[in-house]
Amino acid sequence: MEYAAAVYLMAAVLLGVAGAAKAVTPEPASAALARLHLPHSLWVVRLLGIVELVVAVSAFVVGGAGPAIALAALYGGFAHAAWAMVRLGPGVSCGCFGRAEMPASLRHVVVNILALAAGVVAASWPVESIDNLFDSRQWLLAPFAVVVVGGAYGVFAWLSQSGLRAVRS
Repeated sequence: MEYAAAVYLMAAVLLGVAGAAKAVTPEPASAALARLHLPHSLWVVRLLGIVELVVAVSAFVVGGAGPAIALAALYGGFAHAAWAMVRLGPGVSCGCFGRAEMPASLRHVVVNILALAAGVVAASWPVESIDNLFDSRQWLLAPFAVVVVGGAYGVFAWLSQSGLRAVRS
């Protein structure tokens, strides 16, 4: 179960970072939502960012099905929005990580769908809070944290590469 928990918590880390970025710098996400003709005022984007951050922290601190369902629902909406942005054409920024310029791509759609699936799996077999995840094997927590944070950074870098390639060509 720890493998599924790692993927789910990687998705939670990405969600939390994106949420914090939207709460602090809502303008890029607001512009992306405006292109999709969705509510896009700065306070709506900040509120979305705060919700993302709360869900991400809850995945680690509270555990259980509730945060997993919320994470899956958020990523389901993001997958839909990413697909709509991809259909608008190349170079349309998603605004998902604040000022980090990241044009929406099929990679975004795939990552969002995989994160949605990780949330569904985590809701089906609830992942405990991080302090209860390893019970008597607490020494595994440090390497697990490295895998989760490193994996989330790897996904972020992979998503960033799609934008860099478009700029270089």
